[in-house]
Amino acid sequence: MPTVAPPAPYVLASPAHLAGPGEVDIAYELAAEFGWYRPYYAPTSTVLISDQEGLALLREDRQWNLVGPGWQVRFCDRAPAEVSLAILREADATEAALALPGPRIVGHRATAALLSAGWSAHDRDGYHLVAAPDRRAALSFPFNAPDPTVMLTGAAQKGVWTVQFSPTAPDALLTTAATTLLTPVQRRPEQLPERARARLSTTVRTSNGPADRPGRSAAACARGSSSISLAGGRAETGTRAAAERASAAPRPPRRR
Repeated sequence: MPTVAPPAPYVLASPAHLAGPGEVDIAYELAAEFGWYRPYYAPTSTVLISDQEGLALLREDRQWNLVGPGWQVRFCDRAPAEVSLAILREADATEAALALPGPRIVGHRATAALLSAGWSAHDRDGYHLVAAPDRRAALSFPFNAPDPTVMLTGAAQKGVWTVQFSPTAPDALLTTAATTLLTPVQRRPEQLPERARARLSTTVRTSNGPADRPGRSAAACARGSSSISLAGGRAETGTRAAAERASAAPRPPRRR
C-alpha cells in the first residue's frame, strides 16, 4: 500500500520583524487579485501598473518601488512578505485617497498601534523613534534630520530590512505596514533566520495544502498559496517570470 506523506510543517512566528521575508510572488499576486498588468511599451524597470490612479510597481537594484501620484514607497527583498503585500493591497483598495499627494505623513495611527502593543517612543539623532521591545525594529520620523524619509526597519539575516515612505505617501500605507508587524507570520521552520531563532516565539501548525498566502490577516490565515522566495538572487528570475505571466493573464474586473 502506498504511504501518505505527512502534512508539511509550518510555524506561526512572532515577532514578525525577525521572521525573515517568507515567500511570495508579488507580481502574480497583484495580477491575480487586482488585475495589475505590464504594458508592452513599459520600461524594463516597470513590473506592473494598475489601471486606477496611476499606480505602478517598479523593480530596481533588488528593491521594489511603489509609485503613486507624487509619492513613493520603497521596500527591499528582506522585508517580511506580509508587510510588502499589505502595502500593495492597501494602495489598491484606497483608490480615492491616492488620487493626489496628501499632507506630510505623520503616522499618528501607526504610532498609537505600536505603542499599544508595547513598543516605546524616544528621540535620537534628529529622529522620533518608535522601537520594538527587543530594539530590533523601529519606526522613525525625521524632525530635525536632513532626510525627510519615514522608515520602518527590522533585523534581517544579513543587515536590516527597510520600508521607506516619501513624506507625502498616504498615511494608510504606513499604518497598515506597521500594524501588520503585530500579527504572527507563517513560515516553514527552515525559512526562519538562524541568527533570530532564539528570539522568536513559534507555534507549530500543519497544513495539508500548499503554504498559506502571506499578507493576510490572522483571520484569513488558511487561504491561498505562494510560490517564490524574494530572498537573495532568486528574486530577479522570479520577478521576470511573474511579470510575464501577469501581462499574459486575462485581466479580471476591478473589485468595487
